[in-house]
Amino acid sequence: MTEKAALFKRETDFSHWGVFLKENAVWAVLGLGAELGSSGLSAAPTAAALVAGLSGKRSLCAAFGGALGAVLHGFPSALLGLAAMGIVLAARFIPDLNNAKLRAAERFFAAAFAVFFARIAEVGDTSELLITIVAALTSGLLALCVCLLCDISKTRDPDISEPRDCSLCCIATELGFLSLGALDYPFANIGRLILGFVLLTVTARRGLAWCAAIAVPAVLGFCANGAGVGAAVIAFSAVTSGAFTKYGKIVRAVGFMFFCAVSTVVLGIDDNTWKILVEAAVAAAAFVCIPIEKIKVPENDFSDSTVALMLRERLNFAADAIGGIGSGINAAADTLDRKYSTNPEQIAERAADRACRSCPNSMVCWGKKYEQFRKEFSRLVTQLRTGFELTEFSMSPECAEECVNKNSVIRAISSEYSRYVSAAADERRIRELRRIYIDQLEGVRDILRDMGAVKSEVKTANRARAAEKRAEKLLRENGVELPQAFVMFDRRGKLRFEAYGTTEPRVTKEYLGTLLIKALGRDLELPEITGSSGRIRITTNERTALSAKIGAFQLPKGQNNVCGDCYDTFTDASGTLYVILSDGMGTGSRARVDSAMACSVLSKLLKGGISLPAALETVNNVLMVKSADESFATLDICRLDLNSGECAVYKAGAATTYIKSANKLVRATLSSPPAGLGGKLTVPAQRFTVGAGDVIVMTTDGAVLDEQWLSRELSQRVEPCELSERIAKAARSAENGRDDDISVIAVAVGK
Repeated sequence: MTEKAALFKRETDFSHWGVFLKENAVWAVLGLGAELGSSGLSAAPTAAALVAGLSGKRSLCAAFGGALGAVLHGFPSALLGLAAMGIVLAARFIPDLNNAKLRAAERFFAAAFAVFFARIAEVGDTSELLITIVAALTSGLLALCVCLLCDISKTRDPDISEPRDCSLCCIATELGFLSLGALDYPFANIGRLILGFVLLTVTARRGLAWCAAIAVPAVLGFCANGAGVGAAVIAFSAVTSGAFTKYGKIVRAVGFMFFCAVSTVVLGIDDNTWKILVEAAVAAAAFVCIPIEKIKVPENDFSDSTVALMLRERLNFAADAIGGIGSGINAAADTLDRKYSTNPEQIAERAADRACRSCPNSMVCWGKKYEQFRKEFSRLVTQLRTGFELTEFSMSPECAEECVNKNSVIRAISSEYSRYVSAAADERRIRELRRIYIDQLEGVRDILRDMGAVKSEVKTANRARAAEKRAEKLLRENGVELPQAFVMFDRRGKLRFEAYGTTEPRVTKEYLGTLLIKALGRDLELPEITGSSGRIRITTNERTALSAKIGAFQLPKGQNNVCGDCYDTFTDASGTLYVILSDGMGTGSRARVDSAMACSVLSKLLKGGISLPAALETVNNVLMVKSADESFATLDICRLDLNSGECAVYKAGAATTYIKSANKLVRATLSSPPAGLGGKLTVPAQRFTVGAGDVIVMTTDGAVLDEQWLSRELSQRVEPCELSERIAKAARSAENGRDDDISVIAVAVGK
C-alpha cells in the first residue's frame, strides 16, 4: 500500500472519525455543563475557563458547548457567557509563549479578566462584586490547571504519585464539579450522575487510587454548592464497589447500587433519597451499557507504554539469564576444583605408587618403615618446591641404604612435580580466563539491565508523532536514508531528540541544528552524529542552562611524533557533557594504541546509552585480552550535567584534576588502579557543583604543575584553547616535563 493510499484509508476510516467525534463531544458537553452550572452571578467557574485552558480543536468544541449553554439561559443573560468566551477567544491571538509557566499565567489572566469584565455590568452591590471577583479567580484557576495538565499530557501521562500532578488534578476536579453540581433539577442532580459514571469508569480503567483522587475533591466541590451529602454517598459507593472490579461490570454496578441504598438508609430517608438512587441507577446503567473498554485511542495518539514495558521485561529476563550462567559456571568450577584439583601432598603419593609398586622391598619401606619413607618423600618434594634440583645423592643416608631403586624414585618425584607445576599453571590460566569470561557476562548483564531500565522521568510523548514526522521528512530531504526519529521529554519538560538512519546528512551539523530547531520548535544544542555498523545516530537536546567551551593541547615526549595520550568529548542526549582523557602505558605509538582503544571503546559505549560502571568494566576486559603482553591505560572522566551543574570526576590511575570555582582551586585526586591490570575495576566518584565562570583542567601524569601559578592562570579570562596550551608548555618546561607525554584539557563553564 502506498503512503497516499494509507493516508486516504486513515482519513476515511469510520472508526477513526468515530473516536475523534466522541473525544470532542466530551469537551462540548463539559463546556455546556460548565456554562449551565454558572448561571447568573454564581461563584462557579464558567465555560470560558475551559476554553482558555484548552487548546486547538478541544478549545473550539468547549466554546461551542459553552455558547449553547449560554443561549439556553435566554437573552439577555446569554450575553454574559458569550461575552466572556469572546474575550477568551480574542486572547488567543496573542503569540503563543514557549515557556509553559508564562503560557499558563496568560491563560489564567485571560479567563479571570474575561469573566470579570463580562459580569461587571450586572453588579449592583458589594456582595455581588465579591461574588464576581471570586468567580473570576476560580475561572482563572481552573484555566491554569487545565492548561498545565494539557502540557503534561503532551509529554507523559499524569501520575497521581507526583505531588504536582495530583494537586492540579484535584483542583481542576473540585472546580469542575463546583459548576456541574449546580445542575440540580427536580428529577436528578446531573453533576452527581456524572460523578457516579466517572468514578465507576475511572476505577475500571485506572484503579482505585485514581478513583479516590477524583472522589475527594469532587465531594468538596459539591459541598460548596450545597449538594455534598448526596455526592459523598455516590463517591463512597463508587470507591467501595471497586472491590468487585474483578467480577465484571454488572457485579460492580450492582454493588454500587447496593452501597448507595445502604448509605441513604444509614443517613436517613428524606425527599432527596429517591433522587440519589435514581442518579446512581442511571450512572450504573450507563457504566454497564457504554463499552468504555473498547474505545481505542486514535492511531496518531497511540501509547507505547505496553511495548516499552514488554521490552524492559524481556531485557531484564535476558540479563537475569546471563547472570545465572555466570553463577552456574562459578558453582560448577568450585565443585570440580575441590574434587579434581591436585595438591603438593599428592605428589609424594603418586611418585611412591609409580616408583615403588614393583620394587621387592616395598613391603619393608612402606610397611615397617612407613613414617621414615613418607617423611623422606615429603622432604624431597619440599626441596623441589624451594628451587633445588634432585639427584641420586639427594636422599638421606638412612633411606638411601634401604632403597634399591634410588634413581627411579628421584625421576618419579621430579616427573610428578613437573606435572603438578604444569597443572597448577594451567589451572591458574583457566581460572583467569574464567574470571574474564564471567566478568564479560556480568558486563553484558549490566548492559541489558541499563537498556531495560525505564526511567520514570523520561517518557515518549504520545502526541509528538507530528514533530517526529517533520523531523524524518527534514532528514530525508538532507540525505539521511530510512530515517526514524523519536522525540522524548524528561521530567523537567526538556526535549530530547534521537534519530537513526543508514547514511549521514549532506549538510553540516550547524545547519542541521538550525533545521531541527525550526522543525521541533525548541532551542536545541548542536547535534551529535555518530556511526556504528552501517547505521548513524543523530542526537540533540533542548538547550541547557549551562554551556561549555573545551580546549585541548598535547605535547609528545622528546622527538616523538605521536603523543601516547588520547581524549574525546561529547554531550549525550540528556545534556550531560563527557570529557574522557586516557594515558597509555609508556610513550609514543605503543602507548597511543592502548589509550586510543580505551578512549574509543568507552566513548562508544557511553554514547550508546550504557552506564559508566558497565562501560568501564568492558574497557577493563578489552585491554586485558587485547594482546599477550601487558597492556593498560589510565582513564580520567569528567561528567558534567549542563542542566544542574553537577560534576562528577572518575579516575582510574589518572592524574589530578583541578577545578577553579570562584576564588578557590579544588583538586580531585581520588583514584583507583588503571584499566587492564586485572581484577574487577571499581572507580569511585568525586562530586562537585560548578557554575558559570568556573574552569575545569584535566591533565595526564606527565604534567606536574605549580598550583599557585595555575590558580593565577585560571583567574584570567582566557579562551580554553589558549589556556590549555599555556598549561602544557609550562608543564614541559618543568624539571620532569620532558620525561613523558603531556596532555591538558580545559573546560570553561558558561551560560
